[in-house]
Amino acid sequence: MMGRGHLPDGIDDMTILRAFHGHLGPYVVAGLRLGRYAMARLAADPHFGIEAEVHCPDRPPPSCAMDGIQFATGCTLGKRNISHQVAEGVRARFRNRETGAELVVGLRPEAMARAVAELQAHGDEAGARLVMALSDEELLEELLTR
Repeated sequence: MMGRGHLPDGIDDMTILRAFHGHLGPYVVAGLRLGRYAMARLAADPHFGIEAEVHCPDRPPPSCAMDGIQFATGCTLGKRNISHQVAEGVRARFRNRETGAELVVGLRPEAMARAVAELQAHGDEAGARLVMALSDEELLEELLTR
């Protein structure tokens, strides 16, 4: 993942994300995907070169996307470069602090409905695996680029 030090052999991002968030579910993994997508599209430096404004419900499981975004981007409440606005659905505005470029990306409701159905039928990690298996086009919707 961008901006992080070397991980010891045998430890991957999903292991750390599980430890950070407490479990792997579809929304935390979707947040990870949102953040990774934005970092690549904006060519932003992680931690201090990016900011995120997350629009989502104020309750789990959709609010879990914020943890995935924090993990992928390095944005944290302590650095004051991530904020939350209560809204329906899940979308986030990302800004490259160096260039000023912005991107708004949302989760496709139909993709998340499939992931939640998988979670309900087979558990959290089954929903997370479905989200990881989706292409960017199936999962994400670019709403604004400037």
